[in-house]
Amino acid sequence: MDKKEEVKLTVKPKYNVVFSFLYNHVTTLLIIILILVVLISEKQLIEYGIAILVIYVIYLIINAIYNKVKYRNSFYKFYSDKLVYNNKIKDDNEKEVKYTDMTQIKYGQTFLQIVFKIGTIMIYTNSKKITQRIIFINGVKDVKLVYEKILKVIGEKTTDNK
Repeated sequence: MDKKEEVKLTVKPKYNVVFSFLYNHVTTLLIIILILVVLISEKQLIEYGIAILVIYVIYLIINAIYNKVKYRNSFYKFYSDKLVYNNKIKDDNEKEVKYTDMTQIKYGQTFLQIVFKIGTIMIYTNSKKITQRIIFINGVKDVKLVYEKILKVIGEKTTDNK
């Protein structure tokens, strides 16, 4: 392997089940529980309410397993001139973006991400495919530090453009 193909930085996102549940599902679950409480208090359709709750819990379990596998297979490798990444569940889904095709790199943290000490890095590209115009790296620990390392690898000035 020549020096140009040496990986300069690898970013491996981590899946946090508790964060994912709180961020994506807690509101829906609370609404289902509220509906269930109303149904129970009115003694109407209790079986349907419980069935909906059970189905939703099964969905949550399947979703957590899917995301765990997806995050395990995800990687973002920064070379001297390009980013090679896979953010899908299948191993054979590598994509490549040249640094010259990147238009902007940012990072962000919601309140909940700050609590869990993680963040999201967004890489904007000038890709013609709408699904590849923004590359999201979710679940990044120490997001500001990783963001600065990425800027250093691709040769941009390190600035806090959160």
